Amino acid sequence: MAQCICGVLWGVFAVQPLMIMSATGPVLVFEVSLYAFCTNLNIDFLTVRLYAGLWVLLISIIAVALDGSRMLRYVTRFTEDIFASLISVIFIAESVRFLYQTFIHNPVASFQFYQHIRQKCEIDGINGKRNDSQMMAICDGEPNTALLTTFIMISTFALAYGLRQLRQSYYLGRTLRRALGDFGVLIAIAVVASLAHLFVPDPYLQRLEVPDHFSFTNIEARRHGLFVSAYLPLNQLWVIMVALVAALLVFILLFVETEITELLLSRKDRCLVKGNGFHWDLLLMGACTLLCSIFGLPWMCAAAVQSLAHCGSLSVPKKTAPGERPGVDYVLEQRVTTIGVSLLMGLFAFGGSYLRLPLASLFGVFLYLGVMNLIGVQFVQRIILFFIPEKYFPDIPYTQSVDIRRMHLYTTIQIICLIIIYAVKYFKRTALAFPFILMLFILFRQIFLKKIFTEKELKALDGDDESNPENGWLEKDFFEDAPLPV
Repeated sequence: MAQCICGVLWGVFAVQPLMIMSATGPVLVFEVSLYAFCTNLNIDFLTVRLYAGLWVLLISIIAVALDGSRMLRYVTRFTEDIFASLISVIFIAESVRFLYQTFIHNPVASFQFYQHIRQKCEIDGINGKRNDSQMMAICDGEPNTALLTTFIMISTFALAYGLRQLRQSYYLGRTLRRALGDFGVLIAIAVVASLAHLFVPDPYLQRLEVPDHFSFTNIEARRHGLFVSAYLPLNQLWVIMVALVAALLVFILLFVETEITELLLSRKDRCLVKGNGFHWDLLLMGACTLLCSIFGLPWMCAAAVQSLAHCGSLSVPKKTAPGERPGVDYVLEQRVTTIGVSLLMGLFAFGGSYLRLPLASLFGVFLYLGVMNLIGVQFVQRIILFFIPEKYFPDIPYTQSVDIRRMHLYTTIQIICLIIIYAVKYFKRTALAFPFILMLFILFRQIFLKKIFTEKELKALDGDDESNPENGWLEKDFFEDAPLPV
């Protein structure tokens, strides 16, 4: 519903209406960290978000007044690659953790094992001895759940990944390839979830909890009505300053994602440059954040991959000779598709029981997004070069213009930075600060790396990739084109 409301507002009022508003990985990760932080301090999460949304709007106004969009030039590939890798690691780790917890609660064992466990649970339940949390988990376990969950999760990932690979292949026509590739995730979820619904009884699988009618997902946990209450006791007024800190941190994410997405859409070949529209769109993003905070809805943000896919679907290609890389003739720029997609997303809120998808298929999508976010990340490609003999290195700028040891030093620095920011995100007490650490990496790149590497080396290592002439006939994939994670 948040995507529906913000998407319609964006489609009507934005200067760049082709951008798609969606829940993105970085912002969702931050919200989880903020929730853990608020739980730790025993303060109301939604109230903190309300004040944070107000602060975000005020910060957006100040940033626009000071021409803050110009600060985006300091965000380079060095930081983008670490950011994308962090989100990928989190997505993959959460998918593996879900699978691990499923095997703990539902061990793969014989009928005799479960018969013995159930009998023991009944006896301990009568005697009041069920104190072991692991034993209590196994008491409710099902013998086939773990393997079914694994199969559904891997099947969703494999089908989505296979359709994405089809998009980059020689098979079928270009239009059909693009359609199957762009809707690969939706097709994978629909196919796997339908098969699971037809052939697997409910007790064997965890499913997404969705109300049967239009309402809040968990009213008891929400503890607010339609609007989030701004009331705070006198002894908790300090929460407003906590919200300011949270707002500064989330604004970093919103600013980077919104402005970089707008820059990607404003490339010369698309002819979509909007002049000072960057400022208005940043202000509109702040207003949408406040609106979501008032209703207790998830914060929305400009989604780079979805926006590029949207723009690509509206692009009319030039007529090219066989083997020549396709170019864009013009883009059908309008607001109808943005508003229409957002309204269709809102209809899903009325889906009720039809949206009770197996959690395994959703975590299969998380696994897919974690892997796909690494596509086109130069940092990952340079890590692979650690294990490849020099004579097999590809003919690209950072292998031709930079000494191998210097290249590996640069990669090692990025690995250390990734470990640091993941450690900050991993511990609950520090998780909220990961956007601040990201900002420190930007300063580190602009100040310290210039003293370690020459300008020529940084241009090769931290610049834009050049197109591969061997695959010039292929259209670049949106995951490769977008430097930001999904």
